[in-house]
Amino acid sequence: MRLKDKVTIITGAGHGIGRAYARRFAGEGAAVVIAEIDAPAGKAVEEEIRRGEGSAWSRPTDVTDFGSVQGLVEETVRRYGRIDVLLNNAAIYVTRPLTKGNLEDISIEEWDQLMEVNPKGVFLCCKAVIPIMKKQRSGKIINVASGTFFHGTGNMPHYTTSKGGVVAMTRVLAKQLGDWNINVNCLTPGSTMSEEVITDQVRARRDESSRQRAFKRIEVPEDITGTALFLASSDSDFMTGQLLVVDGGGIFH
Repeated sequence: MRLKDKVTIITGAGHGIGRAYARRFAGEGAAVVIAEIDAPAGKAVEEEIRRGEGSAWSRPTDVTDFGSVQGLVEETVRRYGRIDVLLNNAAIYVTRPLTKGNLEDISIEEWDQLMEVNPKGVFLCCKAVIPIMKKQRSGKIINVASGTFFHGTGNMPHYTTSKGGVVAMTRVLAKQLGDWNINVNCLTPGSTMSEEVITDQVRARRDESSRQRAFKRIEVPEDITGTALFLASSDSDFMTGQLLVVDGGGIFH
């Protein structure tokens, strides 16, 4: 087991790709902490993992509220004594409808909502966890960006900008935390079928993305979890500040 007894916080682990990360990490022996604003969804993933004899604990967490994040970190340390991995997965995208259009058509309120969750949520979670990892002189931080950052996808300027900020933060933190033996890397999925309700419209959008790839099929959450596992494990101990693209060959850079 590649993550045996590693204490791993995964934000947004109650749905979609986050749920897939939680299941894969638990299967590799991790003690998975499910930080999820949707408390029933987080509890359902916890129970699912426990039925499979994995280790999981869910805690309702709002990544935009530093008090909530700090409470999560403090309780995790009380329960487990340490934090080995932070996977910053929580973001606004699939779980909330987004306005698509030109920048001038995006409302200020929607822009602020995305910035509050996507880059600020990563900032607050890192801010709370870094002091623990510094004391341990070890840790893995995995951030999640988006292929829209490379493509400059034109119809979601707020989302694309928010994910570009996550890439920038990853590189700064890698430089700042190297002296404490803390790895900070970023994972970029492509367009992934992570919706819990699959409509014809959703499938058509995912099909369109798949036609732009070297591997011409729809990406699913399980296509991404192995790369996250690599970044969380000792296999990536001498790797930091890097961005791994997992999109079936849609981006070459």
